[in-house]
Amino acid sequence: MKYDICLPNAMEGFLAPTGYANPEQISNFAVEAERLGYNALWAFDFINPTPDMGLPADQTSNWYELMTTLAYTAAVTQQIRLVAGVAVLPNRDPIILAKQVATVDQFSGGRLDLGVGLGLRPEFKSLHPRQAGVYRGELVDETLEALQLLLRPGNQPVSYAGKHVAFDNVNLNPKPRQDPLPMMTAAETPAPLTRAARWGISPIIHAASLDERLAQFQPILDKAGKRLDEFERIAWADMRVDDDFDTAAKHYIDSVMTQFAKKFRDQNDDTVVRNNWIGTPDQIAEQLISLKRSGVERVVVMHTVADTMAEMLEQTQRFAEDVMPTVEAA
Repeated sequence: MKYDICLPNAMEGFLAPTGYANPEQISNFAVEAERLGYNALWAFDFINPTPDMGLPADQTSNWYELMTTLAYTAAVTQQIRLVAGVAVLPNRDPIILAKQVATVDQFSGGRLDLGVGLGLRPEFKSLHPRQAGVYRGELVDETLEALQLLLRPGNQPVSYAGKHVAFDNVNLNPKPRQDPLPMMTAAETPAPLTRAARWGISPIIHAASLDERLAQFQPILDKAGKRLDEFERIAWADMRVDDDFDTAAKHYIDSVMTQFAKKFRDQNDDTVVRNNWIGTPDQIAEQLISLKRSGVERVVVMHTVADTMAEMLEQTQRFAEDVMPTVEAA
């Protein structure tokens, strides 16, 4: 099983307190995660805080841009993979994103995975007020199709004319070092599963929704003439490890991140604790072993429950040293 973890590049104010992590701390975290044996580092693609997100109005939330963060992280690491996790396609220009993706993959020696997703509507409306009424799923589909054209091997110009995305005779080089470039899509709802089947990109599924989403995915795959074993099985969740379950649960419930999660996922305390990797090392390992035995190949600690960088580093180390070996031995 592969173990991934997220960089704290765009978390302040809603997934972590303001003043959480500066560039030096983020790059040091990347180096430490590589030393601890993690498979990949994921970076977030939040750009603009909005009132709907419940961020403190009297504090500054520093969010570091996704692809720039990954480019710098590539320079301070050697082997760990780098995940755009996920690039919010409705907010992105496909030509610029394609150029960034190819450049980071080249400079990192072929270590980039491109995740794609829908993002949050309040942020989209703020960034693109003239498109506020646009169905964002259409933007995702067109941008993803455009990216497939722009990134495919070859030296011929490509053109695209969609409802929202259009360009003419564009030839971007170099292409990504990896062929094909690993891609995945957020699958918080059933809709992205059709997109995953069409383009052959792996769905990223919350661990608590895994069985339900895979059951929804199977008939879509059957219709597309594809098999589940053609896709990497990726499960994610939040993580908090402590010496006893009650302490871990309290840390999780009291965290800045959980207040946000309860608001946007519409869940109560018991549900958010039950649906995530919260507890002792053995309890979390048991959850991951169950996923491993069900065919999951890659798990992502999407949100490390910690309200300081020192605490995040401690949690990251403890997960690597006290949980991962137990799962690997199972």
